[in-house]
Amino acid sequence: MILILDEKQFIFHLSLGLLSLLRFTECENIRLVGPSRCSGRVEVFHQDSWGTVCDDEWSIANAEVVCRELNCGTAMEAKNGAFFGQGKDEIWLDDVQCVGNESSILQCQHKPFGQNNCDHSEDAGVVCLGHVRLVNGTTHCNGRVEIYHEGQWKRVCSDWGKQAAQVLCQEAGCGDPLAKTETLNFGDARALPAIKTICSGNEISLSQCSLLKVNESCDDATVVCGNSQPIRLVNGTNRCSGRVEIYYSSQWGTVCDDRWGMQEATVACREMNCGNALAVKYKAYFGRGQDQVWLDDIECTGHEKSLTQCPHRGFGEHDCENDHSEDAGLVCSETVRLINGTDGCSGRLEVFHDGRWGKVCNNNWSLKEATVVCKELNCGVPVKSQNNVFFGDSSLRGFTSRCTGNVSSISQCQLQEHMGSCAGVSLACAGQPQLRLVNGTDRCSGRVEILHDDQWGTVCDDEWDFRDAEVVCRAMDCGTPQTAKSSAFFGEGQGMIWLDDVNCLGNETSLVHCRRPSFGENNCGHGEDAGVICSATIRLINGTDMCSGRVDVHRGDHWSPAFNVNWGRNEATVVCREMNCGDPVKMSGSFGQGGDLRGYEIHCSGRETSLTQCSFRDYSRSATNRVEEASVVCSGNVRLTGGSTRCDGRVEYFDTKQWGTVCAESWDMNDATVVCKQLDCGRPHKLTQLGPGTGQTWTDQIECNGRESTLTQCPQRPYPDRTCNNTVVAGVSCTGSLAIRVANSNDECSGRVEVRHGEQWHTVCDTDWTLSKAQVVCEALECGRAMNAPGAAFYGPGSGPVVEASSSCFDNVTSLQQCSSKGFTRATCGHEHDAGVLCAAQVRLMGGSGECSGRVEVFYKGQWGTVCDDDWEMSDADVVCRQLGCGHAVSAPTSAHFGRGTGPIWLDNVECSGQESALSHCSHPGFGENNCGHGEDASVICLGALQKPEITINPGVEVNWGDKVEITCTLVTEHMGGTFLLKKTQGSFQMEKFSDQASATFVFPKVDFSQKGSYYCEYQKKMASQIIYYPQGIPADLSVVVKLEKPSISLVSPHAMVIYSPDTVSVTQGSTFSVTCSIHSIYSKGFFSLTNLNTNNTKTMTGFGYSVLYLATFELPSVDIKDQGSYTCRYSVNVSAMSFSSAPSRTLYISVTSTSSSSVVAAVVGVLVLLLLLVVVIFLVWRRKWGVSEVIVQFSNRFGAAIKQEMEDKTTVALDERERNNQLYEPCTPSPEQSKTDADTDSNAERAPEDLAGKVCYELEPLVVS
Repeated sequence: MILILDEKQFIFHLSLGLLSLLRFTECENIRLVGPSRCSGRVEVFHQDSWGTVCDDEWSIANAEVVCRELNCGTAMEAKNGAFFGQGKDEIWLDDVQCVGNESSILQCQHKPFGQNNCDHSEDAGVVCLGHVRLVNGTTHCNGRVEIYHEGQWKRVCSDWGKQAAQVLCQEAGCGDPLAKTETLNFGDARALPAIKTICSGNEISLSQCSLLKVNESCDDATVVCGNSQPIRLVNGTNRCSGRVEIYYSSQWGTVCDDRWGMQEATVACREMNCGNALAVKYKAYFGRGQDQVWLDDIECTGHEKSLTQCPHRGFGEHDCENDHSEDAGLVCSETVRLINGTDGCSGRLEVFHDGRWGKVCNNNWSLKEATVVCKELNCGVPVKSQNNVFFGDSSLRGFTSRCTGNVSSISQCQLQEHMGSCAGVSLACAGQPQLRLVNGTDRCSGRVEILHDDQWGTVCDDEWDFRDAEVVCRAMDCGTPQTAKSSAFFGEGQGMIWLDDVNCLGNETSLVHCRRPSFGENNCGHGEDAGVICSATIRLINGTDMCSGRVDVHRGDHWSPAFNVNWGRNEATVVCREMNCGDPVKMSGSFGQGGDLRGYEIHCSGRETSLTQCSFRDYSRSATNRVEEASVVCSGNVRLTGGSTRCDGRVEYFDTKQWGTVCAESWDMNDATVVCKQLDCGRPHKLTQLGPGTGQTWTDQIECNGRESTLTQCPQRPYPDRTCNNTVVAGVSCTGSLAIRVANSNDECSGRVEVRHGEQWHTVCDTDWTLSKAQVVCEALECGRAMNAPGAAFYGPGSGPVVEASSSCFDNVTSLQQCSSKGFTRATCGHEHDAGVLCAAQVRLMGGSGECSGRVEVFYKGQWGTVCDDDWEMSDADVVCRQLGCGHAVSAPTSAHFGRGTGPIWLDNVECSGQESALSHCSHPGFGENNCGHGEDASVICLGALQKPEITINPGVEVNWGDKVEITCTLVTEHMGGTFLLKKTQGSFQMEKFSDQASATFVFPKVDFSQKGSYYCEYQKKMASQIIYYPQGIPADLSVVVKLEKPSISLVSPHAMVIYSPDTVSVTQGSTFSVTCSIHSIYSKGFFSLTNLNTNNTKTMTGFGYSVLYLATFELPSVDIKDQGSYTCRYSVNVSAMSFSSAPSRTLYISVTSTSSSSVVAAVVGVLVLLLLLVVVIFLVWRRKWGVSEVIVQFSNRFGAAIKQEMEDKTTVALDERERNNQLYEPCTPSPEQSKTDADTDSNAERAPEDLAGKVCYELEPLVVS
């Protein structure tokens, strides 16, 4: 059979094949790690390794894309906070923001691979329905039913039964199926194979029901389940307006209006089966609710099917008023909606009539009806040309409409059901209200004016900022916003001031969608008219910030892409300069691709001030031409110069095409916070004032609130007198410039310890982490005294490399900085052992009668400051008194009782429970956050100074593993008969002992590694009416170690009881000999390693012996030339799942000689043996004649004690002088020099018991016959 396809068919099938291949490839790059195929931690494959996805911006829309990509049905939940456990290695994606219709998560907007500010405690996950999905529904709980069976999706026939619907709704977590009161149209899937389900009703998944193949035609099954988290609108004028409430945990509750906007309203209106969102309402506009505030800080994309699927703080988590004064509301169109449009003012028209939605037929449709609909939706007037407007059609029932008279809603017009089929109306409205920019230098700059009630009016600059400018620039079809101008920068307007206190999120499509008062409500004059400057000819698309992205240019009244044809540094330089974004960093990036086939090839010299001054040439690409669109990454409009790193130094700001310094007069921590954040340098460590730099000094006041993401977003105003002392310019040192930082905490003085080497941050292993090392961290951060040094990832596990807490690096701040420059030693432990620190700011009392009364002052960032008396109570004063060792608080005076202080007011609204160890550990808004003057300085009066208990450790601060340790707490006080407490700075360890003496001893019979760390003592005395808490004692570090001395290496003589320890030995090739490794150690069950240092060959053998003597003998059979070299021994043991090894022994060099030279030696030896036999015979004769004598051979062990053994020898031998000098017959008593050497060698090693038994003389440096 021959198959013939025409060209169009061939291209169609080829395209399908390529798309399938693309989908397969992407699916291979994503997986779920969890309890099932369709639920788990999301991981992506990049650069030959799997990595996780951070949960920043993680939403149900992202989960929908993941579930669809993996053929896992409907998305049930988007999980945050490492719900499925923490991953390892890389975090590949962050800030993923899907619309929901992408085919792969890799196609969604996200930061470049590997760029993130997360750790694995933020790993994202999903829960998908698995084998079932609901298609085209208005929520995740209704739609057309499809099931995944035999490797493909199949539609379910409508005669599936109530039991099947019950199983599906329960499986989807959507309650029970509802009786259908209206016919909902969810489309059809005739192209899919059909399947019939037979369920008994007790299955937990539809896939467990009987599934039968259906060959005949059937209608698609649909279902509407009762949502497990319903929504309702209360106190509105109709069913589609009112206060928003949701049902959770068997109770209705409200939604807080923080971040409440049109995207959230769009989702809620869709979930309520209402029309378009018309308005959002704030401040309990529809009255105050009751009971719970269930949701806060909701951030929807607008594509979610349910409000609860949008990212939010968590049910019941909010920072809103409990009196429900911030309850959110909305107004939806009740009877009309636009579907499938490009914005809220375009789409396919549908009307709600007789309890159900239907489409409007284009029969008799006229401009009058279109005008009514556009006005009803607050979308202005219909666009002039509707000829090319088409947003699809539907199979809903149709209505014809006729509007007569003065009507305000399509529902007031005559609607009549149309019998038969008809084409639906597609409508495009102009949008309302209109905006314009006046008195600017081009179409994208000027004073902002808005048209309302057919009259143009201005916008007041109260609360006017960069986010508001973003909305204006987008509405004006301009590029990226550059500045938000205030104080009538473009001149004063006339007429009405329509808007005031505009507070946009930045993603709205119109200013009227932003949070604001009603039209005309303001307290401004035209001297406060707001303005904007947007880029008129260039914009950056899909970037990670305003200074990166794909390049689009505006020519011929529309935007077109610049193509990456001869695109280079010159072109990128002009783009960055024109965008006020500094200098180019990269000329390419992963910012996606647009769909335009026509654009421009651009050539610049690099000196142009605008891209429009470069040469343009039309460029067209075909579907097969893979030329990408040009992109750029700029440095940004702020940098720090003159410092030791990129994160400290003089602040320089790029504006009007040039770099300049910033006047220091109004520079504060809020401004510095934005700079450090923009440069990804952490938080500000301290402000610095430096001498003038080069070039321009910007004299405008920068007034950040600290929440902006870039300095451009901060309001800028001229100084009142237009002058600035520019001899001193602003500077900042960010935490990213320090050798160390703390992470994963709410303040700057506690958290997981991380050290920097180059541009990479490392966590610190807690194995050798002590309070004294934590103190170095606190000093480096200028955070006072270290109170605790927790380990075991107390502040959560980090990511990246782990380094050792070596004494050489954590001895002082200088050594820490040196290691930051040279590098740290890598550790073997994992992130479950990450070290942390808890610092406490110093406090003092000033102006009082002594050290235990006065005005409270706190030392922070190198400066003393006061504490405001807002919420100041006795519990706060108690903490101060105890921290100073002054007993209990007697009084907590306010209103500068001991005089006004000077300098900063560091703390305000302090709330202590009374049990905190330091004032800075109490709850407070943050250092420097206050609304006070020094007339409100807080004070304390304490009972008086109390002594600190002392601590002693016996036998010392460094002990061997397994030793007995006694820790004694001592306190001389008049309050005898109290409780001593022994605590560790790490963890929750605590021992208590009552004592009527001045001390108490705590005993550890056999210490292990878990008991090392920093210990301190406390003392409490219970009186009749109170408990006197004595101040915390000074900590002492207990170190638990495993010490192994250096082993010995020797040869075993063929004569019993004789051991040879030469430095060099010659061995005949082919012969066999043995090497013995030995050691004195209290640690048994170890093993010896014998290593040839020349070849690095190593043999291992378990040590044997008893008491404290262990050895192993290695046989070397058939010695060859390759065995020649220097040999050394090493002893290793495992203690508490950790390995320890001794230092290597001295070396033994083995020389292998050939057999030819050996024969000569053998002949010589033979002659000597004969002579020796002759001497023996003579000696025996002499001995028989003269009788028997005793020979005493004395040996010495390594510990200096002589071991004597009397040996009765029945033979007498004559020895010559040379033999008498042989070491074998020398007394083993060491010389004074040797004793001193041995003592030095063992001073740092473990000691064996003095009563070491032995029946032979045996040294660790054994006797030698040489």
